[in-house]
Amino acid sequence: MIIQPHVYFIPLNNQLSRIQFEQGLALSWLTEDEINKVHRYKAEQAQHNALQVRLALRAVLSMHSDVLPHQWLFEYGDKGKPSLSAELFEQTGLHFNLSHSGDWLMIGVLPCAEASSSISSGASERRHYGAFKAILFGLDIERVRASTNIQPILNHYFTDNEVADLVALPDALQRQRFFDLWTLKEAFIKATGKGLAQSLSSFSFSFTDNKVFQADCFSVSVSVSGTAPAAVSSAHVKAAERAPSPILCRHDEIHFTAPVTDNSQWACRFGRLTDTYRFSFCIGTDAVLSGSNANGSDDLAGGVNITEPIMVLTSLAQLLS
Repeated sequence: MIIQPHVYFIPLNNQLSRIQFEQGLALSWLTEDEINKVHRYKAEQAQHNALQVRLALRAVLSMHSDVLPHQWLFEYGDKGKPSLSAELFEQTGLHFNLSHSGDWLMIGVLPCAEASSSISSGASERRHYGAFKAILFGLDIERVRASTNIQPILNHYFTDNEVADLVALPDALQRQRFFDLWTLKEAFIKATGKGLAQSLSSFSFSFTDNKVFQADCFSVSVSVSGTAPAAVSSAHVKAAERAPSPILCRHDEIHFTAPVTDNSQWACRFGRLTDTYRFSFCIGTDAVLSGSNANGSDDLAGGVNITEPIMVLTSLAQLLS
């Protein structure tokens, strides 16, 4: 069985007019509670972003189901993690997560129903489908900010090994490493649903040979809306590294040490969208359901392979068309 993550990168329109804002509301996709949350923001720009995020999420989910955008219903965990209502998950088998920072929104979807459909029908299928419910999924996108004072955050939220690796880097790379680690840590705590109730220093990430990822060590996929991911040569990556282009690091370049109380199996990936924006996603499941794959690929839920993601650059206008 194979689960292939789908990851969408959507620029937020910072020049949204009041007319466009009202047109978005007029689609009648949002629930009354969501509309109230949008209007609860005092700043107009924050209201515009909140509307765009909610419209984009509903449009993306409907790309993976026959559920219409206005029909999606959501539940929220104790720390605010969103998920589909139990009824809609049973209907669609979709896990999702989202994050936005600065000018970019990132939405991830795990279409577990596609993997489940390959299993024989009947009770066996329902058992496997129930296992997919236990999958944990979180992601994060972060913009490097020169104004952030990283030193007190390092000492409070990072492990000793993470701090030692960071300070061993040249000064010019230390801020990049800080935001790389922060993005990975955010994705993990969003996957578990614990938020900052999970101590960020209770788990750690490291990088092979303590390298800070540059364009020539990225591999894997770039995808445009509606197309399959394609391999990108190093020359092409270097030529386009300043333009938005989701580039994923090799899975064996990132090493994760889970909290001592965590018995799950985890697959964590990391990449860059631009020189300024980096992103990560983490997928996990209960260790009792986990298996191992001799070929080294990410393998969860008793032989379910997490394959390379399809990564899509799109826009809200494209999603709404």
